[in-house]
Amino acid sequence: MYVLFVELGKSLERQSDAVKKKVTALRILLIASWGVYPISFIANMQATAPTADGFMLREIGYSVADITAKCVFGLIIYTIARIKSAEDSKEFAASEFKD
Repeated sequence: MYVLFVELGKSLERQSDAVKKKVTALRILLIASWGVYPISFIANMQATAPTADGFMLREIGYSVADITAKCVFGLIIYTIARIKSAEDSKEFAASEFKD
């Protein structure tokens, strides 16, 4: 978390607006996806003994958060890499981002 918010934040000053927007989206996604874990855990806590249904719902919540976060996180990182490549190489930009 420190690296994502503090160290990466320092490098954002040197990045384009498109990259800044994507990194901001990554930060929000990280906080949102990590927030699912305590919510799923607390939502399924019961005053009595834990049930199989509660356990199953908690694990489904964890799985949905994991799969969604990993896929979206990967796509955003891929998009950032393409943007940075286009900024660094005009040939790449011309070949990849044809109008």
